[in-house]
Amino acid sequence: MKNFLISIMIAVFAVQLVQAATICDAKIALADARLNLMMMVMSEEKAEQDELKVEIDKASVDLDNAIAAMLKDENKTDDAQLTTFQETWTAFKNTRETEIVPAVRAGKNDKAIEIATGIQAERMEIMNGVIQALNGDNCN
Repeated sequence: MKNFLISIMIAVFAVQLVQAATICDAKIALADARLNLMMMVMSEEKAEQDELKVEIDKASVDLDNAIAAMLKDENKTDDAQLTTFQETWTAFKNTRETEIVPAVRAGKNDKAIEIATGIQAERMEIMNGVIQALNGDNCN
């Protein structure tokens, strides 16, 4: 019986570690995507913008994968939070790809900065709030 209880405790701990890692992966990828986007918005050099866009895309794929893993997790505790995060992330990506990146490419960095520090900053607050609520403060 004692071994059985220990096994259950280990299994619960392992599930929490996997979930926390996924949340931490999302937190890191989100920060990377945002940082590289802000650097791209500030850049006036096309080559640098291209390099930053590659990094943005990598971070976005990582975040998409983390979100998918969290949504598939049968032990997830808050579907509403994850749905909010996913919807906000989708809107964030859409604005980035249809408004911010084209503005930067057209040399309209001021317009891109306005969008990035406006609605995109609000979306970042929402997504960071969800990550924190889902135990994102426990990332190392």
